Amino acid sequence: MTSIGDVELRSIVKFCVALEKSPTETIKIINSTGKYKKCSPATVYRWHAHFKEGRNSIEDDPRCSWQSVIACSIKDSVKDSADDLVKHTQAIVSSFTDS
Repeated sequence: MTSIGDVELRSIVKFCVALEKSPTETIKIINSTGKYKKCSPATVYRWHAHFKEGRNSIEDDPRCSWQSVIACSIKDSVKDSADDLVKHTQAIVSSFTDS
C-alpha cells in the first residue's frame, strides 16, 4: 500500500517532469521543502524516469502476495497430479478392457 508521503513525493516528481526539470533540479526542489529529508536521490531518479517514459499513476503497481503465489502453485500441482491420476487410471482400465 502506498503511503501518503510517497504519493505526495511522486506527485512532486511528476510535476517536475511536466515542467521539464532534471532529476537533480527535482531533488533540489524536494529538499528545499524540508518535508522530505529522508527522500533517497535514487528514488527520485527512478520515479523521474518512470514519469518521463509516460507513466501516469503515482500509486504502486499491484503485486501478488506470497500467499496467492503459493496458493496458485499448490493449485497447479494438484491439477497436474489429478490429470496424471486420471491418465493412469484410464490406462489401467483400458488394459483390462482390451484383454
